[in-house]
Amino acid sequence: MKHIAALFALLGMSTMGWAQVEPGTFSVIPRVGVNLSTISGESLTTDVGTMKSKFKAGAAAGLDLEYRISAPFSASIGAYYSREGCNYKDNVLDQHQVGTYNVFSRCYFTIDYLKIPVMARWYATDKLSVGTGLQAGIGLWNRTHTESQEVKVGENGRYTYSSDIEKANVKGNGLRNVLWSVPVSVAMEYERVIVDLRYSIPLSKVYRSNGKNPGGGERVQCWSISVGYRI
Repeated sequence: MKHIAALFALLGMSTMGWAQVEPGTFSVIPRVGVNLSTISGESLTTDVGTMKSKFKAGAAAGLDLEYRISAPFSASIGAYYSREGCNYKDNVLDQHQVGTYNVFSRCYFTIDYLKIPVMARWYATDKLSVGTGLQAGIGLWNRTHTESQEVKVGENGRYTYSSDIEKANVKGNGLRNVLWSVPVSVAMEYERVIVDLRYSIPLSKVYRSNGKNPGGGERVQCWSISVGYRI
């Protein structure tokens, strides 16, 4: 009997939370946040070795238009600017052979997207909710940034580094114009302020079949956290 009473108490608490939300209303939710992204399987190959991808921080901003269907359910559509991509691990020069080598460091790949998520959301209470749906990411701009330094290996094995650092910015080729993903969200709301933690499960590959890596499995993996305000 105690367990049944506790269950009804929990249900009552959830109902009290839902009672504060009016079904049939629209909300505009501006959001700003940061994301951590990488591109799985992405790499740069140089004469020193292969530089694998790692996570890169970026910014995100936009808004959602949400419609409350019923007390615990809502639907939304959004539009966000999101800067994603990856950093590359620095070259490690481990050469004892006499010669001149270009060592790369501080390299990254940046892709700007316009993201349009269409989501359904379930409110466990008026403060806690989870959501998922389908998201289109439209590519707006991209660049690969590289920095290289010439290093000479002498007969005694000593490294002599050039004082000149060569920087380059190159636009990527063969990228898909639209990437599809499944956003999964957990959000907390208090006094109209919403903190949203989200992961986008990638469905599309970054490159077209005739792109940089034909048939490759490179996909954008992105975590984001944002703060929004319900208007």
